[in-house]
Parts: sequence; structure tokens; C-alpha cells
Amino acid sequence: MNEEIDEYDIYHQDFTTASEWEVFIARLEEVISEWHLSKSKLHKRCTEYTKKWLTKSEEFKFNGIIFTLSFHMLEPAKNSFDLENTDDQLLLPELQRGLLDSASNFIEDVDGSLFPVSNWFGLKRYLMLNSNCPLVDGSIIKLVMSSVNIAFANVDCGVPFFVKIREHWQHVYLGIYEDNDIKINFDTIHLKRISNQCSHLSGLVSLFKSKIASPVALDAVLISAKFCYELKDSDTFAWKQRTLSNEFLSIEGFDVKKLIELPFGAEKNPIHSALLNTIWPQFRESAIVDSSTFSDIDPIMAPTWTITLKLKSNIHCQLSEIISKMMELLDEKNLLMDILGLSKSLGLINPLHKITEAPITISKLVKAAMGQSSSITEFKGPITDDLLMPLLYYVFPDAVENSTFTYPSQLDVESKQNDGNESKLCNYVKTSPEDGLVWRLSVTAARLLDAGGLPYLAHFWYEFVQELQYRWEHRILVPG
Repeated sequence: MNEEIDEYDIYHQDFTTASEWEVFIARLEEVISEWHLSKSKLHKRCTEYTKKWLTKSEEFKFNGIIFTLSFHMLEPAKNSFDLENTDDQLLLPELQRGLLDSASNFIEDVDGSLFPVSNWFGLKRYLMLNSNCPLVDGSIIKLVMSSVNIAFANVDCGVPFFVKIREHWQHVYLGIYEDNDIKINFDTIHLKRISNQCSHLSGLVSLFKSKIASPVALDAVLISAKFCYELKDSDTFAWKQRTLSNEFLSIEGFDVKKLIELPFGAEKNPIHSALLNTIWPQFRESAIVDSSTFSDIDPIMAPTWTITLKLKSNIHCQLSEIISKMMELLDEKNLLMDILGLSKSLGLINPLHKITEAPITISKLVKAAMGQSSSITEFKGPITDDLLMPLLYYVFPDAVENSTFTYPSQLDVESKQNDGNESKLCNYVKTSPEDGLVWRLSVTAARLLDAGGLPYLAHFWYEFVQELQYRWEHRILVPG
């Protein structure tokens, strides 16, 4: 008996400790429950969606591989929830309608989702599990899929669950969805070489009919076709950049047209690639012949053509950069007088010194006896008077007689008509009448900041405020 007890103690294992595989499954279930993706807690079905995808993700580590579980859902349109039909049984019909609508999605361009399964199967929401390294080993793929099936069943998940396998560039996915009465497998394959039967339309139609295996004769198959041609070498073409010079800063020949022309356009070629689609929306299998020996499919004869431009990321545009410079002024902490050097030229010092210094000093008495004034010099900004005066006359055209830059007789902003056919100001955009005082000030300030930097803008703003103060004190109307 003692020997048996010793052997039992030696070979005893603690089965209460969870293995790494069980922890992985438990973590999947926990995240799915936190995201409320079970059939009992799933959001109500929507009738309309926007084209914006909402995404949230969580990372796991299993078997030395980092996995990312992400949930993707189309953003519901406002007030588009189906309040009448909220039964869980409608989840499956919604998924089936998406599969049938995927034929129409095939004609459209990529829907903007991070993974193409939404476009292939017509999905509005789905779960995706992908790894940081390719899943090529078959044993690991089976282990991950078994984990997904167990977690899916334990939480009664209400959205399709996909796993990305093979090399990342191959776009191979395995997906599942299970209900009380039906189970759907979303499988994809990647062919290294296309067989002769799949290289033409006639072979694809015969393959499709053989998969149906109908005992009765089938009706004519309806086909949709799309040819895609992508141009990626867009950098080889010359990009003509529209640059504006700062000739308005020249003293000779001040030109208002050059002043109000804001720079526009990208500095470099913003196009990453151009995708041309030639589409046959729908036709019967007998309408077009496409076999291994002869083909009627000619892209030139396609009834529908579309072109899609894919833009590069981090595009530098001239107008947006000017606006960004203006917005950065909100964080500017330097005083206007410090930027222009007015504190020194006007003899201004720290106001706290006035409190602490003696009211009468020997230096003040000596300077008063000698008749010397304080070190106040005439202020001269970075903008010369020959250029500053035309800028001020452009903003305040009434300051000079027979001005060529007078304000329009009627200043209007964009308006819209309501039900009463009465003009109503647009309340969704903050704007000002074109060619008015605020409009001219904004354009001039933006051009000066871009051309001469902050000192030029500070000098112009100082003179603008001085003019407004003068008009306020002398009760002079400010037009525009």
C-alpha cells in the first residue's frame, strides 16, 4: 500500500489549473461578451447604414503568436432601427439577404472595410481574428478554428466569426455562423494556378451548375461581369504644381488679384493608383460567348465604366497648410508688442516695476533738468509704408478718395429657402459676405502669414486695430 501511495503522489497532476488553450478560449468569450455580441444582447437590426465602418479590437497571445480580435460594423443611419422586428430569429434572414445582395456588391467598388469578406458575403458586421505572422501550419489552424467554434457556441454569438489564415497577401479566410437550425461556413480558397475550366465563362457556368447538382433542368444562369485595370505607376507622370508667388509684396505695382488668390492643390502627386472598371451588370449565359477558343467579352463594349482614384496618405495641400498656420495662432503665447518689439520702442516696462520703484530718483531729476526725454523711438514694423498703405486702403477703401477697391453695393451670404420661401441664413457654416471687411481681412491675414510669417501678420493687425480705434474715437462709420 505504501508503494501505491508513493506512485500516486509522484504521478498526480493538478487538473484544476487552466491550460493556455483554455485561457485563450476564455479570453475570446470574455471579449465577445464585453462587446455585447451575443444574440440576446445584440443591437437591433437597422434598415439603413452609412458607408463608415466602426472598429474596435483586442489583442491576445496564444502559442507564442499575437492575435488581434476585431469587430467591424457599418455605422447605422440615424433613426433607422427596426423597432417592430426585434426578434432574434431575424438575425439569420438578415445574413441570408446579405449573401444574396453580395452579387450587387460585386459590381460596386470596395466598401471601405479593412477586410474584403464584407464585400464578398454582403456583411454589415462581423468578427475577425488575425495574427501578426502568417498561419500556415495546418495543426495550428485547426487548433485556432476549434477554439473559435467553442467560444462562438458558449457565448451564442450573433455575428459571423472569421479567421485569417495563410499568407497575409493571399486574403484567405475561414468563417462560421451557427444558429439553432442552420450552420454556415464561409470558406475561401487561393489557387496557385487557374485551371483551364475556370479561365473562361463557359467553364465557370458549368462548374456552378455541377455544384448545384439539381435533378431537374436549370433555368438560364444570370451573370454579372467586371474587368478591373489598375494603374499604379502614377509617379512616372509629371505633376504640375500650382504655386503662387509673393509678388503682391513688391512695392511696385500692387496687384489685388494676386493678393486674394489663395494657393490651392497638392504639392506632389496625390494619386496612389487609378482603378478602371468595365462592368456588365446582368446578362444571360447565352447572350455572350466566352470559351477557351472564342470570346465575345470586349471591355470596350462594356455598358458601364467606372474609375476610382486611390489617394496617398498624408497628402500635403497648400490651402490646408495655410489654414493650419492660422489655427496654430490660437496656441501662440507671445504678446503682439513682444513680436513687434513695441515694448522696447515705446519705452514700456513690466507694470509691476511701477509699483516697486521709487517715485522720484536722481536719474529722473537729471534727465528732466537736461530736457531729455525717455528712450522712445518711432515704431517701424517689418512691412514698409509703401506696401502697408495699399493693404490698408484695400481693407478700408473709404479712407481714400476714388478708390478702385470699393465694397460691393450689396453684401450677401449663401442662403437657402425654407418652406415659406423666405431666405434664411445658413446656420451650418460660419461665414461672412464675400469681398466684405471680414472677408478681406481674413484673406490678407492668411497671405501675409504665409508670405512673411508672424511679424508681417502682427504688424498688419496692429495697424488694423489702430485704424478701428481711430474710427471709434471719431465716430467714423466702418463700411463692409
